[in-house]
Amino acid sequence: MNVQIIRPTGKKKIAVSWIEVETSVGNFVIQRGHAPMILALSEKKPIKILLMSGKQQNIEISSGGILEIQRESLKLLLNE
Repeated sequence: MNVQIIRPTGKKKIAVSWIEVETSVGNFVIQRGHAPMILALSEKKPIKILLMSGKQQNIEISSGGILEIQRESLKLLLNE
């Protein structure tokens, strides 16, 4: 599953097995085939990503953002 990370300074695309985010309504782990939705991300909570290589990576966010989920891809819009 591809994640497109979009920031005011640029964007990049990475392939992931899953992504875990924290929102005001709870914690979500998103994998391929997840129901489409849009989530507002909590401020100052890390986003956990499992890369296709098997390595886990964290993305630190300080001012929140939005995650758009489609069945085969994700868009992560960060405010920073």
